[in-house]
Amino acid sequence: MSSKKDLSPLLSPKTIAVIGASEKFGAGSLVIENLRTLGFEGAIFPVNPGYTEVLGMPCYPSIADIPTRIDIDSVAVVLGSGQILPMIEQAARREIRGAWAFASGFAETGNAGTALQDELKKLCEENKIRFCGPNCVGYINLHDKVGTFSAPISPTLRKGDIGVVAQSGSVVLALANSSREIGFSTIVSSGNEAVLDTVDYMEHFLDDPRTHVITLFLEGIRRVEAFKECCIRAAAIGKPVIVVKVGRSELSRKTVASHTGALAGSDEIHDAFFKKYGAIRVDDLDQLLETAALFSSCRDRLPAGKRIGMVTVSGGEIGLIGDLSQKLSFEFPPLSADAAEKLKQLLPAYTTVANPLDAWGSGDLKHTYPACLEILAREDTIDLIAVSQDSPPGMSDKQVTQYSDVARAAVECARGEKPVVAFSHVSGGLDKTIKDILDEGGVPFLQGTRESLGAIDSLFTYAEFRRQQKQERPGDGITPDNLESLKEMYRKKEGILSYADSRVLIGAYGIRVPEGAILHSTDEAVTAALEIGYPVVMKGQSQQIPHKTEAGLVHLNICDETALRKTYVTIERNIEAFDPGAQLEGILVQKMVPSGGVETIIGVSADHAFGPTVVVGMGGIFVELFKDSALLLPPVSRDEARMVLAGLKGRKLLEGFRGNPRTDVDELIAAIVQIGQLSEDFYGLITSLDINPLIVLPEGQGVVAADILIEMSPAADPAAQE
Repeated sequence: MSSKKDLSPLLSPKTIAVIGASEKFGAGSLVIENLRTLGFEGAIFPVNPGYTEVLGMPCYPSIADIPTRIDIDSVAVVLGSGQILPMIEQAARREIRGAWAFASGFAETGNAGTALQDELKKLCEENKIRFCGPNCVGYINLHDKVGTFSAPISPTLRKGDIGVVAQSGSVVLALANSSREIGFSTIVSSGNEAVLDTVDYMEHFLDDPRTHVITLFLEGIRRVEAFKECCIRAAAIGKPVIVVKVGRSELSRKTVASHTGALAGSDEIHDAFFKKYGAIRVDDLDQLLETAALFSSCRDRLPAGKRIGMVTVSGGEIGLIGDLSQKLSFEFPPLSADAAEKLKQLLPAYTTVANPLDAWGSGDLKHTYPACLEILAREDTIDLIAVSQDSPPGMSDKQVTQYSDVARAAVECARGEKPVVAFSHVSGGLDKTIKDILDEGGVPFLQGTRESLGAIDSLFTYAEFRRQQKQERPGDGITPDNLESLKEMYRKKEGILSYADSRVLIGAYGIRVPEGAILHSTDEAVTAALEIGYPVVMKGQSQQIPHKTEAGLVHLNICDETALRKTYVTIERNIEAFDPGAQLEGILVQKMVPSGGVETIIGVSADHAFGPTVVVGMGGIFVELFKDSALLLPPVSRDEARMVLAGLKGRKLLEGFRGNPRTDVDELIAAIVQIGQLSEDFYGLITSLDINPLIVLPEGQGVVAADILIEMSPAADPAAQE
């Protein structure tokens, strides 16, 4: 957990020195002009040896020349990268505690730039200077009317409760210039984050009573544990965190022996991380703006469930809404018989009464619309009311008047208990008259069909997270009593574990492994098969060939001695043909798992930043071809495991598809929880783990780990290094 820093010298200064101030157009003049545009009430001190006056203010040759009786809170340095350190050194001598630098030419340029940035970081930390940047456009604090910002500030920028941190200057410019007319508290371009990083700004927003929604544009997370603590605290105090995280199109992934490593890519881990700790991930800036606008209005009025009652004036747009809602989590519940009857009396006979409802009727929106909304709002099966009403700028006065009746009806409906959201299908802006009516009535007005529906879905997801958070969902895993002795034994292992070692470790966490033994001759195999009982499975064991099926080393349903002896020879030949250098450690003879089960996969992969991750998926072609898997971060609760299974494409196979028996889902959930516990207990020792397949037997019969692959790390246990 990081120690919080006081960012007021940087973000709320009373006096600012602008080093590199100039009369010419550019950052040297824009910083000062922006301060005036914002209405900055403090003192500005231009610094430049080439001027005696800048923009009507006295200009000083250096910081040292500013009278010592004047306390300077912050410096804005708009010079090249080579001059940043000397200027910060001057600031340090004046005990200035806030600083920002516009220049590029640091870590983003290579080794020399990295070395320069490291010097800057050391200098600022030694002198407790809260430094923003470098390589960024600065910040705007709309409440305190201050900012060190290197681009012209849009006159449409509005004060509000949405805080922004973006690791891209262009993204900050896009949001600040969006003309979206939503309110921001402070907008920060964090740049290279040499000194202050995203976590520092998040902690500031968490403590800022004027910031209620935190939005982030991330290229990476530098301090994962501290970021996690921020998300946990944000959820606890009801400040939603909305994230755009770039990097979905990863070109390469870490190669490990297990199949899990290929499934647990960086982006999947970020998804799982955000989901576990309540951060809402969106795909682009339009979604970020609409989701932030909705959360700004509704964060204290969350829906009780995921059911929408929607009113529109277009049958065609109902079809569009239906199409775009297919992959979202909410539903449009059917109307009750009582509601349907009341609507039939209200609307023309040719109107199809359903949810979503086309309430155009005869076009008398002033009469029909309020009544329609009131009927839907009274439905116990509806948690949120959505009003679909196109209202782009440039409409005729008559149309504005007509649609204003819709807006007033939405405002009236919002006086009830359920949240109300209005949206326009086109993302070209919103009519001012209609938006003003909705703003004054506290009804959020969104734009864009996909963006609006996605924002509503995110609100439902966040509300569900908050409900679950209140119930406290700790991990439900159970650690073996002999954990320390197990860790001591496995700490000495490296590479692919033997079958015997794998079976002991998995068994210690309560997961059944079929009876079996590794043999080194056909006679031994025959004896073992007689003791185990036919039918059996035979698997060639070699550390050089972790994926046995590809090499023809797995043979199922061997029913007698003749077939066993023949298969033993076949496996010996196959391993030689597949890899002449591979060493055959023996052949595993294993009890055949009863038929009627469903194949799944559970695995563990270790990520250097996020720690252990658990992959859960359907087995066979589902995971190979359809990538039907999900990822969890431990500790894992039974509820989390259950929700992950519910989201798999092949979940119906577990529930009993086409007459097949329902499988033992409860035991599968228990296995997922236990593998999550194992991944935590052995983090640093296990590189990757695959149980593939984990066969889920019919209900009441449990699960069986039919094949196990565990790769041990050569690194020491992190706990042992502390």
